[in-house]
Amino acid sequence: MIDGLVRPLETDDLAAVRGIMDASRRVDAIPGFVASEVDRALLRISADPHGTLLAIDDGRVVGYCTPLRDDLTIHPDHRRRGHGRRLVAAARSLVASRGEDELVLYVPPHLPASGAFAASLGFRYRSSLWQFELSPEIPVPDAAFPGNVVTRTWRGDEDLDAWVRFVGASFEGHPTPIHLSPEIVRRINAEPSFDPEGIRVVMTCDEPEVPIAYGRVELLADAGGAPTGYVNGIGVLPAWRGRGLGRELLRWGVGHLRLRGAGTIQLSVEAANERATDLYRRHGFVPDIEWPHWSLPAT
Repeated sequence: MIDGLVRPLETDDLAAVRGIMDASRRVDAIPGFVASEVDRALLRISADPHGTLLAIDDGRVVGYCTPLRDDLTIHPDHRRRGHGRRLVAAARSLVASRGEDELVLYVPPHLPASGAFAASLGFRYRSSLWQFELSPEIPVPDAAFPGNVVTRTWRGDEDLDAWVRFVGASFEGHPTPIHLSPEIVRRINAEPSFDPEGIRVVMTCDEPEVPIAYGRVELLADAGGAPTGYVNGIGVLPAWRGRGLGRELLRWGVGHLRLRGAGTIQLSVEAANERATDLYRRHGFVPDIEWPHWSLPAT
């Protein structure tokens, strides 16, 4: 808390945060931030309310910062009043309290004021997240998993604590940590749009109850309402990498989405993750949007 001007999010604040997101979409035109992204962002924010900080001006919510989503946004009508600086100061303390050593934020390159703001506070470029896109006309082979593994879809009786540990382990060594909690999984899976068929879990034939890899995909809508596929994640435990499981999960995901009517298929990947970017390029995905991330040491 800083002089009463910054405080954690509460459930009743979600409508105000939505208003800020919608205003930013109209004014800032952040690449890739379509209307459906607002709902997805709010769902994840609501699952960890203490992970979002709000800037308050005369009793109104005028800005927010969610470090786990690399997002700091001030309502366009309330900028250049110090709210961003106060949010950064509080966010640095928040990430430090959670055991992290830096605050990472997305800095839109097409908004010079954002870059100037970040630089003035000491932020430096850290890495880039890319959106890759696969056109509908690009053929992708069907999945052919090795004979020593079996696969299944998501089950209603999954142990969420064990699942979160598995997902974290499957992304070991990833350039950016994966932030997931049982509550986030629970809320996402409770959504009417949740499709258990959109999750493919891989196990060995010898231990069919122990996951070693997974893939998750979603059918969304683009800005014009056309069905668009999205590959949420492909994770493989370190001991099982280099055996083609990630490749087959990608092929499974593309096939699953196309059967359900997806045209363009998108995914996000860290530029530093060369193993993944090479896999996607070999299957016809091309980089479409760059989201640069800057960092500042936590306090």
